Amino acid sequence: MAIIKNKSTGEIVYLNTQHTFGRNRNVANTYIAEKDISQSHALVSWRGSNWYLQDHSRNGTIVNGEYINNTAVKLSKGHKIQFGEHESTQWDILNVDPPSSYLRSVKDPNKVIELTSGHAFPNEEKPEILIYPEDAVWKLEKKGTIIDLIQNSSYIIDDEEYIFIENQVLEDTMDNGYVVNNAYFQFILSSDEEHINIKIITQNLELDLGERVHNYILLALARKRLEDVQMGAVIGDQGWMSIEDLLEDMSKEFGKELDPYYLNLKIYRIRKLLLETKPYGYLFSNIIERRYGEIRFAHQFFQILKEDQCIGEVLAIAN
Repeated sequence: MAIIKNKSTGEIVYLNTQHTFGRNRNVANTYIAEKDISQSHALVSWRGSNWYLQDHSRNGTIVNGEYINNTAVKLSKGHKIQFGEHESTQWDILNVDPPSSYLRSVKDPNKVIELTSGHAFPNEEKPEILIYPEDAVWKLEKKGTIIDLIQNSSYIIDDEEYIFIENQVLEDTMDNGYVVNNAYFQFILSSDEEHINIKIITQNLELDLGERVHNYILLALARKRLEDVQMGAVIGDQGWMSIEDLLEDMSKEFGKELDPYYLNLKIYRIRKLLLETKPYGYLFSNIIERRYGEIRFAHQFFQILKEDQCIGEVLAIAN
């Protein structure tokens, strides 16, 4: 996230994608009280891959020593911004990272949790709360209950109250649909099926997700979807498996009793891995779809290989 710091007060501001500075509390993201500041003095916004300041004021703005009035200028790390004559209107740009959503502490507004991929609280090993994006919406999961994070609403995390700030960059989705619809998951099994490697094959590119314990979940769900496809089920009905049946299957496979908490933790780790797999992994982070008491492998196209032999596939790639 881009961060600016007030030279006089030390106040830290995390820039929103569209961030207004001015003397009108109703429109300004950052309120500046000085009388020479206009109601809506200037707009700082993320455009393409850079931050810009657009001045809308009567008296102008100084950016890194340059006076601008009703025009725009590109911002860089280290630049200094001065909106008015008083020292309290001077800000230093600490960084110019792209915007991202975040949680801001109610107790200490300078304390934030930047939301980037998947987050577990208090830690990854024994999380009580999971936060992750799904279909461009940030989710909070606690004890198996999943809710959407809502702009400006408060949530208790690690015994501290935070406000959720939605601050996403709008993605160019024109090509994303093509990438997803022309990709397939490839499951590569050893002869004894003790080792499961997964790849995403898309546009002559292989995204290797590696060999991990949670791959068994995706394989079990893919096999259920394959079975339904072979039985002629329509797309909306394909692949749904009760959580109870999946846990029973997994418990037999791993030789120990598993519970929904274990399953939810593994699903979280699957999502986080996809979100962090470049360049297209994030497009598949909703690979597990849920409805009441059931989940399924959400992607239509996949292939299961065992000892280099195909033992099942659905590869009617869309154009």
